[in-house]
Amino acid sequence: MYKIFSLILVMCVTLFSPLNTHTFAQEKLPKSTSVLHQLEKDSHGTMDVKWNSNINTPSLITGKLSMPSKHSPEWIARGFLNKLRTLYGLQNLSRDLKVVKVEKKTNVIRVHFQHLLFQVPVWKDQLVVEMGSDGVIRKVEGTIHPNLERQLFHRPMHAAISEKQAVRRALGLIPRALAKEPEVESYYLPLRPGTPLVYAVKLHYLTPDKTTLTLIHSLTGRIIEIQVL
Repeated sequence: MYKIFSLILVMCVTLFSPLNTHTFAQEKLPKSTSVLHQLEKDSHGTMDVKWNSNINTPSLITGKLSMPSKHSPEWIARGFLNKLRTLYGLQNLSRDLKVVKVEKKTNVIRVHFQHLLFQVPVWKDQLVVEMGSDGVIRKVEGTIHPNLERQLFHRPMHAAISEKQAVRRALGLIPRALAKEPEVESYYLPLRPGTPLVYAVKLHYLTPDKTTLTLIHSLTGRIIEIQVL
């Protein structure tokens, strides 16, 4: 019970902090508290939660979090996360989270979820649900930025430049030979004000032998960031 009270205190401090731009609405706090109490009860006191105070969602939940089950890992994981959707600021789990990978190893199964916003992936927003071969969930880890639809006034963004234009922007004025075709994906970028829709352009160069990842604003064509992978 002490852990729950401590966590609620962290949530309250984060909620009313002027530095936090991604927070639950005030009316959501009682629901989150209720979810945490129920999870603590279901885990028979084994639950432990690490809270991401920057975005006000859990970054890690551990413990004996569910009962044994013979259902598929995807079914178990999705059903469990549906109970926690308030904690992560998600409205519709079947719409907002997509299974992208299931890892099965000896006695450990991991189900990977990608956060979607208007059917577009959210940059680096993922959850991994880990369970044993008995179907008991023991860990949920990852990052989810909450209530992004509300920040965009429930309206999706639409790109003003094409994927080809984004590739040309990433290549620059003097294109170099590529080892293979460019890879382009669209993402919402929650770390930037306004959660812009961006292109992530991956280029594999022949000379020198390197790979770059360039994030390009889909409305302005501006280069936001370049990474060497």
